[in-house]
Amino acid sequence: MEDEFAPHVDEIKRALDSEIDDSTITADLKKLIEYRVPLEEAKRSLVKKYGGADKSIPRKLGEIKIGDRNIEFTAQVLELTQKTINVINNEKVIFSGLLADETATRSFTAWNDFNLNTGDVVHITLAYVRNWQDRPEINFGGRSKVTKLNTTIAVKRESQEKKLAELKDGDLNVNTAFNILSIEPREIITKDGSKKIFNGIGADEKTKAPFTSWVLLPEIAAGNTIEVKNVYVRSFRGVPTMHINENSKVTKLEKRIEFIEPQKVMIGSLIETEGAFDVVIEGNILSVRPGSGLIARCPECFRVIQKSMCRVHGKVEEKMDMRVKSIIDDGTGSMSLVLNAELTQVLCGITIEQAKEITKTAMTTAAVEEEVRRNLLGKLLKARGNMSKGEFGVSLVATKVWEPQDNVKERSKELLLRAGYGKDN
Repeated sequence: MEDEFAPHVDEIKRALDSEIDDSTITADLKKLIEYRVPLEEAKRSLVKKYGGADKSIPRKLGEIKIGDRNIEFTAQVLELTQKTINVINNEKVIFSGLLADETATRSFTAWNDFNLNTGDVVHITLAYVRNWQDRPEINFGGRSKVTKLNTTIAVKRESQEKKLAELKDGDLNVNTAFNILSIEPREIITKDGSKKIFNGIGADEKTKAPFTSWVLLPEIAAGNTIEVKNVYVRSFRGVPTMHINENSKVTKLEKRIEFIEPQKVMIGSLIETEGAFDVVIEGNILSVRPGSGLIARCPECFRVIQKSMCRVHGKVEEKMDMRVKSIIDDGTGSMSLVLNAELTQVLCGITIEQAKEITKTAMTTAAVEEEVRRNLLGKLLKARGNMSKGEFGVSLVATKVWEPQDNVKERSKELLLRAGYGKDN
């Protein structure tokens, strides 16, 4: 029962300037619900009771930070989709997308139907900002007021010439060029019904990057080299992703951009970027972090859980899984390397069923973690995947991992060059 109220308790706490403990809020909220006070009204009542302010704080989108409450801003809706989620065993339709002003673009979630449409200029009060995939996401719902404005907004139009490696979340009006390596159609649900879009992978001479096209154009086809103007960038799972819409200009180029696949990227240079797509790193495993080995997940949201309790879905039938959370270092830098169950099995030779047996025999999951540590600590590995930055540092979630053939001559040459010795030394 407590877990059913957790999302609403979190929302109430975000609206407060003072710290009220969860148990007090939960007890008061339960009491109001028992007296048949509507949920949204009950939350508003408790915010006022605890001294929460109803006055909004004006912000530009470029100024917002994770944890901001009661913000007020004016922006244009660039992108809008709807989806159905499960909240306390009830289905609820929510709306999400992208907002932009003259300073930045930001993702948003609207928990009520405010009759938004792509292109609308809106003034929003009493919104709050939460952490979504280590990025600030604007949220607004029952307490918020959304007013449509019969005006235009000075969305930043100054063009930015960028290479794919330079893309950052929130970039507006970017001009760049790339070869389309792959593309596939996808159906999404919008407020106006089903819509077909393209998801693809582009590459310039040195870097790969994903893109989404909200318009269907003949120039956007696998194998074509295109120049795109006025695209915006939004990070997805920590990787900057280009978005092409009706305001973008797409031109097919006669000259083909050839992507040269690097054998590996040095970690030191990689961590200087905001995020990277489909890169290869090589280094030694310095440590295997707690939380590796056999774990339990919620079958609904896939969160790691303890004692079959999910903070969102309550009591669930846990789904067992395996992972490795480690630190890899190549001498130029270090980062977290995350491996899923399949890759853990490849390196350690342990299946989930075998991990269950090890846990049963030892009566603790720590035995599996120790077995993983014994297999991986100090090992030289190559890994391929996407790199992202977040509040817990820099990490690469691997899609492939393997032990490279130990070429002593090549590695010695590389170390000498890194130490400052030239070819003639």
